[in-house]
Amino acid sequence: MSNAAAVSRFALSRLTCPALVLPGMLVAAALLSSATPAQTMTIPAKSESTMNGAAMTDTMKKSGSYVTYTKAAFEAAKGTQRVLFFHATWCPNCKAADADIKKNLSQLPAGVTIFKTDYDKETALKQQYGITYQHTFVLVDAQGKALKKWAGGNLREIIANTKKVN
Repeated sequence: MSNAAAVSRFALSRLTCPALVLPGMLVAAALLSSATPAQTMTIPAKSESTMNGAAMTDTMKKSGSYVTYTKAAFEAAKGTQRVLFFHATWCPNCKAADADIKKNLSQLPAGVTIFKTDYDKETALKQQYGITYQHTFVLVDAQGKALKKWAGGNLREIIANTKKVN
């Protein structure tokens, strides 16, 4: 048995809830029961809710960022490449993409802002951009017009799709 298979079998035995196993991938609906606070992901202390618009835009231009969608944060990021990530809390693919973005955030190019947009609550945005299912990404211009829309993927696809527009 390979190391990956052994790890997957070990991880499966530790789950406190159902999991979906795909070839080469384990998608779990909850954290491992033995996870300690030190093993869980944290969000940076300074979020968009504590920054004023100018400071937020300057920070977003200097490094890529991943923030929760609010109209104010979206407007403040006009000087960056803005990507809406239509995320649902109940969607396993969205959870995997969210984890990948957080894990690899340092790879996000400066001037790219990803907005984690609640698929279930942002109905007006879904209608505006023609979103029919979760785990959809939309790259928008300074006026909010969709430049590119794609379904599925992770940070690698976001980077590839924002590079093509430059």
